[in-house]
Amino acid sequence: MMNCKYILVIISVFLLTGCEDYLDRIDEGVELVSEDEVWKDKNKINSFAFRLYDTQEWMFETRYDFNARQNANLGKNYGSVMTFSGEMHNNRPLAVVDAVTSGDYISALNNSFANPDFWDCWYDMWEAIYVSNSILDRIDDVTEDIMSTDEKNQIKGEAYLFRAFAYHELSKRWGPLPYIKTKIFPDSDLNLPRPTYREQITDIVTDIDIAIGLLPEVSYLNHPNNMGRMGKVAAMALKSRALTTAASPNYTANNQKDTELWEMAATAAWDIIQLSQTSDKVGLYQGDYNHIFHTEPGTIEGLWPRFNPQINAYSGIYTHAWAWRNIGGDAGYGPPQELVDSFETADGWPITHTSSNYNEQDPYTNRDPRFYKDILYHDAPWPKNAETDRMDLRTTPLGKDRTDPNSSGYGNSITGYFAKKCLPEKYNRTAYRTTKYINAPYIRMAEIYLNYAEAVNEAYNNPNATAPGASLTAVEALNIIRNRVGHVDVRPEFTSDYLTFQKVVRNEFKIELCFEYHSWFDLLRWRTAKEELDGRVFHGVLIIDDASQPTGVRFEKFPIQRNRVFQDRNYRYPLKEADLQVYEIPNLTQNPGW
Repeated sequence: MMNCKYILVIISVFLLTGCEDYLDRIDEGVELVSEDEVWKDKNKINSFAFRLYDTQEWMFETRYDFNARQNANLGKNYGSVMTFSGEMHNNRPLAVVDAVTSGDYISALNNSFANPDFWDCWYDMWEAIYVSNSILDRIDDVTEDIMSTDEKNQIKGEAYLFRAFAYHELSKRWGPLPYIKTKIFPDSDLNLPRPTYREQITDIVTDIDIAIGLLPEVSYLNHPNNMGRMGKVAAMALKSRALTTAASPNYTANNQKDTELWEMAATAAWDIIQLSQTSDKVGLYQGDYNHIFHTEPGTIEGLWPRFNPQINAYSGIYTHAWAWRNIGGDAGYGPPQELVDSFETADGWPITHTSSNYNEQDPYTNRDPRFYKDILYHDAPWPKNAETDRMDLRTTPLGKDRTDPNSSGYGNSITGYFAKKCLPEKYNRTAYRTTKYINAPYIRMAEIYLNYAEAVNEAYNNPNATAPGASLTAVEALNIIRNRVGHVDVRPEFTSDYLTFQKVVRNEFKIELCFEYHSWFDLLRWRTAKEELDGRVFHGVLIIDDASQPTGVRFEKFPIQRNRVFQDRNYRYPLKEADLQVYEIPNLTQNPGW
């Protein structure tokens, strides 16, 4: 985040029982100031606004912990949604993962360690709402001698944008919640009825549209002072994601298709694609694909950017769930065979198709180029101590990068794979103690093309349709993403009808956005999680020395033991009963099944 003194916040909407005002508390060691004094000082106003950015840190793999406010623990994002969806696996004992995968969300709600999704999200997003409303309550009173119109509009736009962001993140987990638009005081009436999701998305989009009108710049990419702050395109990107979510079956009335919302989602995505045709700060990054997520301070791909100082590998890599014990990490989360099998062949066939020529004993040859960017597999080149190092993920004999899948140990891979996508090369605690940026964006341009392809196909039941006024079909949108990394077009066999193409689109979400905290929420919004997860057994791969095989090893799938339960009630997180009882807000009703 920006290098500023952050005003201390330990408040959420459901903790507003004291009389001390939010703005009367600041960082330890800094003199106390009154609220009126804050609004007469440009630096203090900016510090207050920057607090909004801190409320999003719980989402990311590596987090900055201002005032020890990350209850889920700094960087320990091991209980992330990627483990809930089965996108990542590890033997590490973790209460929240056990609770969520067994369908016990009540236990998940009451465990703070390594639990950003059920814990930090709830409190931080209500904090963002409180801060946003506090800003909007006073910002118009700031005079021109303190801040210019553009400076005030930037902060005002951020307040509207982060309020919308907070409600989007809350509602996709807990369902629609009262949309509070005024500053909250200890005596404010919070006993408000729950809206419908249609009403919720209307309020979210209204706030976003106001933000788009206020924010002075399209993007602050490479700005000398404001890099990392939100511009218009960040708001446009959130609008695309929020509408795509709202149009999905888990959030529509009676889980039925809402064509109007899909049309709105298609238009929102197209607006950004159209902007990218004229802006030099918005578009698909054409450099090294992995640099979208690390190494560079930011790229044109990052629409909702994330900017932090560089992180030293020796002191910081331990916090990465991507990093395994053999390179100085501790978690060693690895993707399962099911995700690996979702990558097509280089000529665009699913590996299960008879035309794919896939050889399960030579499985890593002739695959989608993204496979080599996203996945570390046995014998893949990867410098650990020297340039010539390769991954050793054997089980017989046990390789240096592997955990025995039949043991209770953890730290290296149990599946036979690692996530390469978000971990810089030559970045570890063994030989390459380098310092690099780890700045994976919250929303990037590829997602917008995916949103457009999905929305057009859903709205018009035709993969070869376009949104009104657009010059791009749903199929062409997917091809742009694929071609950017050197992959072939979607094969014509899969572009002729709505349902066949729907499967292609959903697989593209799984591949293009893997390890970016999407898979769990895609399964929820499509309402396919019960089908995909209930009773599901994921697999890893045993890798055994065998000179008779093409690669010198034999590959054998094995089941990863975990009891997975997902029922209809698991499509919504439950509200904490303690909150409902202590704060006496009967209109905030519990979610179905809880």
